[in-house]
Amino acid sequence: MNMTFRHALGFGTMLVLSGLPLEAQEDSLARSPEAVSFPVSDPASQGISAEALAALVDEVNGYLERDLIVGGELMVIKNRRTVLHEYFGESDRESETAWGPGTVCNIRSMTKPITAAAAQLLVDRGKLDLDAPVAQYLPGFKTEESGAITVRQLITHRAGLPLTILTSIDEFESLVDMGNAMGERGPEFEPGSRFWYSDIGTDTLGAVVEVAAGMRLGRFVTEELLVPLGMQSSFYFIDDEDPRRSKIASLYAGGMGKWKRFLDPDEGSFYPFAWGSQSVYSTPEDYGRFLAMWMDGGRVGDKQLLSEAAIERTLTPVSEMTMMGSTARFPTSFTGLEVFYGQMSVLHVPKTAVGKGPATILGHSGSDGTIAWAWPKRDLMVLYFTQSRGGGTALRLEETLDRNLIAPQIHASTAVPAELQPFIGTYVADWGTHMKEEFQVEYRAGKFVLDVPSQMRFELARREGEEKWSFAIAPTLSVWFERDGEGEVDCLRIHQGPLTFEAPRKGTLHEKEYYESIRADAKTLAKYFGTYDDPDEDDHAVVRIDGDYLAVDTTAAVFHLWKVPINDTWQVREQPMISVSFQEEDGKVVSLTRHMPGGKTLICKRIE
Repeated sequence: MNMTFRHALGFGTMLVLSGLPLEAQEDSLARSPEAVSFPVSDPASQGISAEALAALVDEVNGYLERDLIVGGELMVIKNRRTVLHEYFGESDRESETAWGPGTVCNIRSMTKPITAAAAQLLVDRGKLDLDAPVAQYLPGFKTEESGAITVRQLITHRAGLPLTILTSIDEFESLVDMGNAMGERGPEFEPGSRFWYSDIGTDTLGAVVEVAAGMRLGRFVTEELLVPLGMQSSFYFIDDEDPRRSKIASLYAGGMGKWKRFLDPDEGSFYPFAWGSQSVYSTPEDYGRFLAMWMDGGRVGDKQLLSEAAIERTLTPVSEMTMMGSTARFPTSFTGLEVFYGQMSVLHVPKTAVGKGPATILGHSGSDGTIAWAWPKRDLMVLYFTQSRGGGTALRLEETLDRNLIAPQIHASTAVPAELQPFIGTYVADWGTHMKEEFQVEYRAGKFVLDVPSQMRFELARREGEEKWSFAIAPTLSVWFERDGEGEVDCLRIHQGPLTFEAPRKGTLHEKEYYESIRADAKTLAKYFGTYDDPDEDDHAVVRIDGDYLAVDTTAAVFHLWKVPINDTWQVREQPMISVSFQEEDGKVVSLTRHMPGGKTLICKRIE
């Protein structure tokens, strides 16, 4: 399995846990007849500007037009009334199926708050102790390395566990086996020492819930949370016979211009059993019901589903949230806020908050392109669901929400400082996934930003030295501007480790000269054209001209090359750490060699 999708296995000890029923269909239960609804209402009657909502729709339509998403859904709920509910694009591009009412998404990590709610329910009932060692529930944690890890550390991503231990999807027989295997492997760093986002840690929490509840996670969550909340379209898709399968959207990966269907629900379920970190499928409206329970202090109608203490535990900021697999702070486009993490909750907290609480915004996101935000004091929820994995549109939508709906006064036109005016403009990138992409350098809401349309707007922080900045969320990435002989800015360079990427300023002489210098000449390059054997993929690759570049066309993708000052050596624009060289015999090209990091090479012989 492609590790971009994170899940696959280590190895676990086969354990039999008595008392756990092996239901074939864990979520085939009667549904609550009293589902919370969000009736449609006129925006003005709820104090919402129709123009602000139109701006949100225009923004998402822009993502669709630029192929940043395949399809999606946007829902705005104010005072428990639906003031906007729009559908965009397709739920399956191959069959041209429009995204419409009831489309179901794999919400990935938005499962985590649901797993945590199940744990909190058991705490309320006295069946689970957050400060107990995990070893009290899972024998795999009865080791010197894992013995001190507590349930509280699992639920706050502070257990010292890695993102995942999985290498394939179906190695473990059960969630308990998975959790025990994690305990036997042990933490990667000292438990309690720092926040480190961990899927396997949440899967382990799910295994703890199974043991404490005495039943499978899927059944417990369905009976005790999904049914009482009226989340009729939310379920663990582990049963191919589930009738809701027909409403599931296909999952796409790849990005702008390169979307490929990765998961097709018609081919069956992806997960072998319910996981703690993911595996719930849902809709925006259903997830709104879950958020409403958070905002109502655990109440659903006249029933106290979770205690107020459980909600307070969940929504109290614990750690500064960092990006996955990194110590860099998690970014946000909401003005004046920073991102913290509670007990499986993403919390936007005012930068000036004493003690970092309470949060202004509650929610969570999922890596397949789903996200939900809730503003308790405003009684406002915004839910944006796609199945376009790896895109940055959720962060882009944050800025549009902030500008139009949350803090329009802060985004009122602000004069660009004189010292930044020379850099404001359009720069044309032409590398990696940014082929011919127009980057914008802007001044927004008092911030100097680089807008990368296919990703997000990156705030730039000035570095020591004139006209040099770094990415605020990734200081190792730096931006330099260069000037022509007349002193006008005509180029932007991005430095990432040993690599430098050049983006000429649009409309300048430098842009014209730059593209003329790199444009491939078919007559000169004709000797490389042909088909080459690719033993690594058991396939063929074709070398040809594609647009302005010499390119290697494979089954997976087209890779564009640029010449480096070494005889017959070319750098792969999409993967700059990889280069390609050609070998000749008697004046004829006979092979292509791929050069990879670490000195590894692969020879592809020319076959025609």
